[in-house]
Amino acid sequence: MKKGFFISFEGGEGTGKSTQVRLLANKLAEQGNLVHITREPGGTELSEKIRDILKTTSNIDSITEMLMMFAARREHFIKSICPLLDQGYIVLCDRFYDSSLVYQGILKNVSIEKIMQLKEMTLGNFEPDFTIILDIPSSVAKKRIQGRQLYWDDYDMMSESEYNIIRNGFRKIAEVFPFRCKLIDASGDERKVFFKVQKAVEKFMSETRR
Repeated sequence: MKKGFFISFEGGEGTGKSTQVRLLANKLAEQGNLVHITREPGGTELSEKIRDILKTTSNIDSITEMLMMFAARREHFIKSICPLLDQGYIVLCDRFYDSSLVYQGILKNVSIEKIMQLKEMTLGNFEPDFTIILDIPSSVAKKRIQGRQLYWDDYDMMSESEYNIIRNGFRKIAEVFPFRCKLIDASGDERKVFFKVQKAVEKFMSETRR
């Protein structure tokens, strides 16, 4: 039986997930917790190689992309996530399988049933203990991405209507899984957003440890 907690961060491009993960990790570590930051796709040597392929290859077939994502996820799950949870770590993950439901499922029209079959095959009944979903208007997300001085992948270059599909997909997940998901308005200053993230996580931890 795992001893730690697995907290995932979800949301579309430009929502500030990486920043909020870092801020939360620092706060939890200050409080004396064992904390590990990871991401998907990625988290292990093999999974990072798959990430590089996905990030640098355009127009990947949607089924191929989904299979690669779950291959990376399985490796990440068994080689990194599970051992850390067994050691009592709070694992903070920038994206998890909810992203596959939205990006490959809703956006790219891969059957949700097929995705859940792969989820069962690779993760079994494992679920995040808590999921923060960061939400911003699609126009704001697009503007943030355009302001980055970084290499853009296919997802960064989506149209605003596609950004809106992604946003609505994550909002739907928050609606369907209210027992583990917290939807947070992330359109403001990062410190104000973090205040809301911190309060949500503190509430979850308090209720879980009763």
